[in-house]
Amino acid sequence: MSAVAGGRVVFSCESCDSRLIKRTSTLVHKYLRNDIYMCENPLCGASYSGHSELTGIASPSGVPTALPSDLPPTPSFLRAQMQLAWKAGKGYIQLDLLDAIDAMCGATEHPNA
Repeated sequence: MSAVAGGRVVFSCESCDSRLIKRTSTLVHKYLRNDIYMCENPLCGASYSGHSELTGIASPSGVPTALPSDLPPTPSFLRAQMQLAWKAGKGYIQLDLLDAIDAMCGATEHPNA
């Protein structure tokens, strides 16, 4: 179960519906953590365990010397890569929203040129 607290989605205790607070987290392997949550209600005191897992890469690192990720790319990342490749193949024939903003602001050069 989860609830919204201060704009963030948090887990809530299934026994008393109070907010759960992450007390500890241990690294199981490179992409998986085991988390322990405890009910913030001192009269309840229930605790829960769960996992936090990285399952894919949504965007690459901007660091030029960064190693490639072992994680599979997310569908949105693959789509963005395909769009960039398609646009590079078309040159400046097809403008996207940001290109249109540059043109309206009087930019004479394309930022990727």
